[in-house]
Amino acid sequence: MNKNNSSILIYLVIVSLLNLLLTFMIKYDLNALPINNFNLFYVGNLIPIILEVVLLLFLFGQMLNKKSLLFSQKMNLVLLMSITFGLLLTSYLAVKMGVKFPDDYLFSYPLKKVIIGGTLLLSLILELFIITLLLNLFFNKGFIVYLKSSFTTIFILIISFGSIFVFTTRNGYNEDNLKPSNRSIAVVLGAAVWSDNKPSPIFKGRIEKANELIKNKRISKIQLTGSNAPGEISEARTAYKYGLNLGIKKHVMLIEEKTTTTTEQIKFIKKELSNSHNYTSILIISDQFHLTRVLEICKFFDVKAVGVASDYDLNWEKLLYYRFRESVALLFFWLFAI
Repeated sequence: MNKNNSSILIYLVIVSLLNLLLTFMIKYDLNALPINNFNLFYVGNLIPIILEVVLLLFLFGQMLNKKSLLFSQKMNLVLLMSITFGLLLTSYLAVKMGVKFPDDYLFSYPLKKVIIGGTLLLSLILELFIITLLLNLFFNKGFIVYLKSSFTTIFILIISFGSIFVFTTRNGYNEDNLKPSNRSIAVVLGAAVWSDNKPSPIFKGRIEKANELIKNKRISKIQLTGSNAPGEISEARTAYKYGLNLGIKKHVMLIEEKTTTTTEQIKFIKKELSNSHNYTSILIISDQFHLTRVLEICKFFDVKAVGVASDYDLNWEKLLYYRFRESVALLFFWLFAI
């Protein structure tokens, strides 16, 4: 073992293991999930574990490397790993301690989620860079090693994002396969409310799909979800009014007006519907581009549900935009469950 490399690299091993622990604390502790909910084979859990294994292999490889790392290289590794740990810890504490963020939106997402998500994403990028840097240090020295590591990190991110983008093209469940049931409930996920408190076209498509399922006796109840933006009635209340106009009976529709995100809505389903003896099956109605992430969130929270896509068609520009957003959101959820 190269003693010149070992002391610094042992520090990196310890911090990297703390990073992995913090990652799972962000995912499970902040979502109030007990450790027995941990699923080793869930994609979002496999990713950080695989990254940690690769990182540890390269760290131990550098310990055994006959060539000693330069002092500047060691310090850069220590600095990068410490920053990664600091970003994860800051994000965890900010959520755990209930730090207040402005009630603004950026890219249609709450500013709090954008800031926390951006901080966590930066920590991931730095970890990827550290891994590629450790690899390149076996073969290169000088400034070129940092340049190659930067390009390799960007390449990995592009390939990974492209794979996730393709993954989100999976179709929702075909409702023709659903059998008539008087103990099934369909959850309509909230969406944008336009001026005059009218549902957006995307939102209308979801409500109309629920109406179709209730008419065909595929479901017996409809759960409407979603809170409100300032100056608007809630998404759930908007859906309720539109459902009445479609001819859906009042007693069929249930209203939930507190949730603001898809994750919160899945948590609501788990708490209020999954454990209910009133329903034998749960359907979740949303758009096809959204359902992939919805069902991945369901897997994380151990919610048994079927995704049904609305019939609303988007032009290719909007579809591309929404798929891009969903790919980013799915990556965030897989990695940090936010």
